[in-house]
Amino acid sequence: MPFRSVLERIVSHPTINEFQTRLFGRSRLEAIMNPVAAHTFADTPEGTVVDIGGGTARSRAMWPAEWTYYSIDPDARVLEVEATDKPIERLVGDAAALPLPDNSADVVLMQCVSHHLDDFIWPISLREAKRVLKPEGSLIFVDGLWTNHRWISRAFWKLDAGHYPRTSEQLESAITGQFSIVDIERFTLVHHSILLTASPLPT
Repeated sequence: MPFRSVLERIVSHPTINEFQTRLFGRSRLEAIMNPVAAHTFADTPEGTVVDIGGGTARSRAMWPAEWTYYSIDPDARVLEVEATDKPIERLVGDAAALPLPDNSADVVLMQCVSHHLDDFIWPISLREAKRVLKPEGSLIFVDGLWTNHRWISRAFWKLDAGHYPRTSEQLESAITGQFSIVDIERFTLVHHSILLTASPLPT
């Protein structure tokens, strides 16, 4: 097996990934995302979240226990991750073929996953996100951005298991093909990053 493939498998292991996210500023990211998540359940005591590429499903903590939370990840190793104090439905699945019915989610979360998706899968994943969302549902999207002028960002992208970081313009252009952007927040951790919420365009 090529060295790069071995390295990617190690880096993507749930335990290593958990350490990485802590190192890269997970606490600050959670502080930024918590009020965005809270807005989605402010007037909705029960609902459904679909976390695409959910990994260790740490984001479960942002929604009330009464909400159903699906963590969908292609890596079967996440099924072995210990449960939290809130219920989680862990599913092995692909961003391009979500194992859920149409109009079944109040929120779709895409957190730091788009840079793992190539140029063929990335637009399909957005169509899938729209498909499973209810017409009045919300997409919450967050990821690091490709910025050629930041050497530290370029260095960390080379170490990342995902090979497809994109510029803000590329991400926004793809998202607006399926969604209407409601709000955008920009911040910097290791990478310049973008957090946006969007609603599905009428079919």
